[in-house]
Amino acid sequence: MNSDFNQVLLRERYPAGKFKDGKDYPAVDELKPLSLLNASISTLFQYTGKDELMPPPERSRPRKEVQAAALLNAIQSKSYWEEEWVGFWRDHFSVYGYEQNVGAFLPHWENEVIRKNAFGNFRQFLEASATHPCMLYYLNNKSSRAGSANENYARELFELHTLGRDAYLNNLYAQWREVPGALQGKPKGYIDQDVYEAARAFTGWTVEDGTGIGGGQSLPKTGQFIYLESWHDNYQKRILATEFEPYSGPMKDGKKVLDLCASHPATAHHLMRKLIKRMINDEPSEKMIQSAQAVFIDHRNSPNQLSILSKHVAKLASTIPEQGRQKVRKPMRLAAAFINAVNLPFDISEGKIMGQVESAGPALYGWVSPEGPPDGLQWNLSAAYLRQRMNLIQGLSENWWGTGEWNPFSDLPPGPTYSQLLSRWEKPLFGRPRPELSEALTCSQGLTGFERVSDIKVARKMVGYLACSPSFQTEAIEPDFSAGERA
Repeated sequence: MNSDFNQVLLRERYPAGKFKDGKDYPAVDELKPLSLLNASISTLFQYTGKDELMPPPERSRPRKEVQAAALLNAIQSKSYWEEEWVGFWRDHFSVYGYEQNVGAFLPHWENEVIRKNAFGNFRQFLEASATHPCMLYYLNNKSSRAGSANENYARELFELHTLGRDAYLNNLYAQWREVPGALQGKPKGYIDQDVYEAARAFTGWTVEDGTGIGGGQSLPKTGQFIYLESWHDNYQKRILATEFEPYSGPMKDGKKVLDLCASHPATAHHLMRKLIKRMINDEPSEKMIQSAQAVFIDHRNSPNQLSILSKHVAKLASTIPEQGRQKVRKPMRLAAAFINAVNLPFDISEGKIMGQVESAGPALYGWVSPEGPPDGLQWNLSAAYLRQRMNLIQGLSENWWGTGEWNPFSDLPPGPTYSQLLSRWEKPLFGRPRPELSEALTCSQGLTGFERVSDIKVARKMVGYLACSPSFQTEAIEPDFSAGERA
């Protein structure tokens, strides 16, 4: 497999069709390089489909390239901890990449927002996400302006990105003085009035996409973030029991909201509960949450706040036996674990495997609602996904999608028995001998284990069956104290 993703080829195939104006575009069936992974926002802007500059099927390339690169990263990564940490923040700031205006910018979002900030400072992370076209389009802040403020982004900022639903004091609505701690300037939670006022604070945060701004003028078409003073509601506001002075200056209102949310104690608790659950186990102890919460708050002004936090969470994880921190492998991780265990010469160029990966669990950037995909064993191993997860392994083992063939007889004598074959692959798959699994498998196939196997296709199928066992579906994430520090 090519380690330089820019040299990887991915098949693009679609039939001929017509643009909206009736102009024809030709059919395409060719291998194209992953050329958009490091593209600028202005380059990616054309993939939004504005002005019909390219065939509609072509516009999904940025998303497809990001998804393909994520699978390749999962296979090549030296640290599952690091990739899962990045994955946590990707899901925390979830955007729906199948929406055209969002999907067009995904390569830039993945690199410059998620990966660049995953080991940085949370407050900066918030602002990077709030000012990116992916988030501005997804949560409708792009069109928010004085007099018609859109509350979608502000509500998800409070409910999902920072303080969390547990801090929503729904019954108090606009009675800010009734919020515990509010009169002392330390409100315990947020109310609807905070959301409405915060929406006003973010008015004028938009995207250069050619929109008319009055007076016969229009924004340029670059996709870049822009603050429009003429769209901003400059009047007084009160958010989280804090008074906002009128006409405070460009973007000052929105940035002040981000400051308040990032430093609120409820944010630390909300984030740490999710994070510990994702990285260590499905039922995190309150002691671990509070420990991580203290580190998050103590280092809130550090540029590497999240890197320090990663090391602390790794330390917490290292004190727990592997049996106590089993997590379900995500589909990409599941595929990567099998590919690496059997040393499969993986070829992604046909791209057909991506559909199977998507059906075995939530697709990368494929969760429609902003809370991001659920975590936890029960949900990820539900009936909806379990069969597809097994098909994913079996398909890789038997090369259903042209991903490459491997040698199941490697390091075995000619004509091995079924027992020898399965025993050979127990340790690569499970990390230790698992004779009880091999015996159960041969028994289920009506074999004694002493029969010999010479057909390479049958051998691949049997090893695939072995990897379909429940033990291969979960693993403890190995703590990595150097995560985020590799070039």
